[in-house]
Amino acid sequence: MSINTVHSGVMTEIKQEQVTTLYRKTTLGFWGNLALAAVLSVFFARYHQANSDGYLTYYLAIWLVLLVATCFYRLRVTQQFNPDHFHDSGAIVLWANKHILLTSIINTIWGIAGFILMPFDFAHQVLLTITLFSVLLISIPVLAISRFAFSIQIIAVLTPLVVSLVINRSSDANGYLLPIAVIVFAATIYSVSDYIHRTLMELRDSQSSLRKQANTDPLTQISNRRFFDLTFKNEWRRSTRDGVPISMLLIDIDEFSKYNETQGQRAGDNCLKAIASCMEVVTRRPADLAARYSGEEFAVLLPNTTMENAAMLGEKLRSKVESLQIEHAGTDHGVITVSVGVSCCPPPEENNSDDDEEEVMYPAMLMNAADNAMFLAKKQGRNRVAEQKCGEQRLALVLQKYAEKEATRT
Repeated sequence: MSINTVHSGVMTEIKQEQVTTLYRKTTLGFWGNLALAAVLSVFFARYHQANSDGYLTYYLAIWLVLLVATCFYRLRVTQQFNPDHFHDSGAIVLWANKHILLTSIINTIWGIAGFILMPFDFAHQVLLTITLFSVLLISIPVLAISRFAFSIQIIAVLTPLVVSLVINRSSDANGYLLPIAVIVFAATIYSVSDYIHRTLMELRDSQSSLRKQANTDPLTQISNRRFFDLTFKNEWRRSTRDGVPISMLLIDIDEFSKYNETQGQRAGDNCLKAIASCMEVVTRRPADLAARYSGEEFAVLLPNTTMENAAMLGEKLRSKVESLQIEHAGTDHGVITVSVGVSCCPPPEENNSDDDEEEVMYPAMLMNAADNAMFLAKKQGRNRVAEQKCGEQRLALVLQKYAEKEATRT
């Protein structure tokens, strides 16, 4: 409808790209976690056997099973995400939260290792510390979604380690060096992660601004044809999947070329802006979208809207434009008016008969029907609303060809 609608659509598109990148990095994180777990398990199993710590070997086995099982589950969830499918804002947030939750669980399991597997040997303590910091490095892609989530994971991974190092420190004066070093490195990682997150957000805002400009008509400040076509494809898929109708309004300003010739280009631009501002009467819902489709043509996409409701909205828009009372001597009405074409594609119906051929609807059919309806409105005298159902024109052409074929036989 407005610049806010364009901005919302752009942000949803960018968030989907962020989540897609996050999920694509999951495979690398999966193998990274398994590699680190394998190295740590081999060294710690040998250490526990050398020190006859059978119960620690038992804890190590349980910990390893939990970690591997959770990593496999996160990988399975990742494979269910389809980056080529259009997701709305709510679905994107849900997928992001799933990934963050599972990553947090995995890192919490790693953090538990810093407590239950803590060795007394300094070399193995250093190995465990390096491994846990490596786990945090693997989790850095989470910063693309949430800095807070990454901060929580720093705490979950390193807090048990610091507590355990303090409890098991040596009695000499250097006993606190390793836990202090862990805290210093943790603060460093947090500072670096904060910088990375702010940089990513600045890049996201810049990307959003550029895309918003690319998707907005500079004169009327509503969506342009590029963004309309992209949204149309996505909403068509959604309507087909959900089994709901989708409608379209195609609006053309009556005798606009004459108005430009007599009033000048500046007046023509002001006229386009005024009509664009009228679009709010037909785009009340977030999913509704109005766009400047060409020079003096506008298009309105109305997902989950029946033909009757779409025609009612088309009449509201026609009346709103007429009420502007923009003088135009070149028309029979004396003011600027619009002709509105309305079309609707119903949801596909289940057909229980094997003999009946299923009617297939295509996006171009909706656009063609709206264009034909608009032409009909102009032919009937302009300043009116005309309707044509999706696929109706194709049926008329079939009947016409059949009639011509029959006529040749007689």
